[in-house]
Amino acid sequence: MMPATGRPSKESIARIDELVNSVQALPDRAARAAAIELVQAVMSLHATALERIVEIAGASSPETVQAMALDDIVSRLLVLHGLHPDDFGTRLGRALDALERHFDSRGAHLEVLETGAERVRVRFTAKRPGAGPAARELIEDAIYEAAPEVEELVIEGAEDEQQGFVPLASLLASQPA
Repeated sequence: MMPATGRPSKESIARIDELVNSVQALPDRAARAAAIELVQAVMSLHATALERIVEIAGASSPETVQAMALDDIVSRLLVLHGLHPDDFGTRLGRALDALERHFDSRGAHLEVLETGAERVRVRFTAKRPGAGPAARELIEDAIYEAAPEVEELVIEGAEDEQQGFVPLASLLASQPA
């Protein structure tokens, strides 16, 4: 299901994952195989059509292909099918630059420690306590959308912070009973 804007949401992507898991869990082997083959055939058809679109657009207007590559949704599909005109480093660099600008504007910082298809490692620092979990999600989403081929993403400093619970009785323990 897509939102009214026509842009797939996290919910629609999660729904696709649910459906894939449902198909993989089908007890009927033949039904499972047919469903998987159907999805693969549709994906192959889409990949071939998308490749032709990129070829046709690129022949008449390389700017059009670049505009497609910069569109959030189209870019994801181009990456998915290995058709994106930008290489891994360019796509990853664009995502990291955008993240750095985003965090800098909020008084936080993202430092790139290591980049490669096998592993990307960054360090997040923020002045505001509790920013880690939201920052982690934002960083993961941006990097995996731009470069889904990243095998391992390490985000230092964005761990889930635990709020320590201090029982009220321990605060009052110094007072006479």
